[in-house]
Amino acid sequence: MNELLARIVDAHGGMDRWNEYERVDARIVSGGGLFPIKGLIQDPNPRRMSVWLHEERSSVFPYGASDQRTVFTPQRIAIEKLDGTLVAERRAPKDSFAGHQMTTPWDALHRAYFNGYALLDLSRHRFFSRRMARRSRRPNPGRRDRSCGA
Repeated sequence: MNELLARIVDAHGGMDRWNEYERVDARIVSGGGLFPIKGLIQDPNPRRMSVWLHEERSSVFPYGASDQRTVFTPQRIAIEKLDGTLVAERRAPKDSFAGHQMTTPWDALHRAYFNGYALLDLSRHRFFSRRMARRSRRPNPGRRDRSCGA
């Protein structure tokens, strides 16, 4: 971990504090132009996002119905009832995007995978990974660092 990242982690209680937590929950409202392009209706209702901090797992509730949630891992995306009853699932979900173009329609599992992956990537411990430590170095002022999305 580089010095800047170590200082940030220490200012927020250190790695011991981070490791005390299992999951982060947040209330979210998503939107934008992608879902309409994919043929999906976006409603403005808030949802609860959960991201597990020490494993590749996330969930969105409600999803599709008030008694349903998503369960995301990189190897599987599922929509299930709150009692655990399976509504739909796709194994190796990343493979289902093969050959897609910008306007290729998505089904509910495509969207659930996209949501799960995005939430996981944006919200969890990758901030504390070596990959992020490399990104947190001060950039060369004359160069755009495309790996940071700049």
